[in-house]
Amino acid sequence: MLRDGSAVLIRQVRSTDAPLLAEGFARLSPRSRWMRFLTAKTTLSAAELRYFTEVDHHDHEAIGALSAADGRGVGIARYVRDADDPHAAEIAITIVDDWQGRGLATELLSRLSDRARQAGIHRFTALAAQGNGAVAGLA
Repeated sequence: MLRDGSAVLIRQVRSTDAPLLAEGFARLSPRSRWMRFLTAKTTLSAAELRYFTEVDHHDHEAIGALSAADGRGVGIARYVRDADDPHAAEIAITIVDDWQGRGLATELLSRLSDRARQAGIHRFTALAAQGNGAVAGLA
């Protein structure tokens, strides 16, 4: 349950989630896509969908949120372990526009942090667009 009363199901991403991820990406505004990928992006390639959904849940973890009302993907958080520092990982969080501001990113980050600790990760890094206040707030 999020702070606005919205219900979500949060679970690990599966390889079969590529269609959910593609549909969620299609619902992102151009600004949200820019904030996530730091470039203008109109689609996710088949290779990107594979990379984002075929994770090992140890060095690359991804946790997704589904709307309890309609089963649509509404957010995702992931980490990828740093190859040079096994105690660090880069994170990324994306929330579809109409679900932003409800506390979902905070909840996903909390769950992702728990998974990271279990995997021996003690530190997160993130690359963020200048002016991305949401990331600054989460940090």
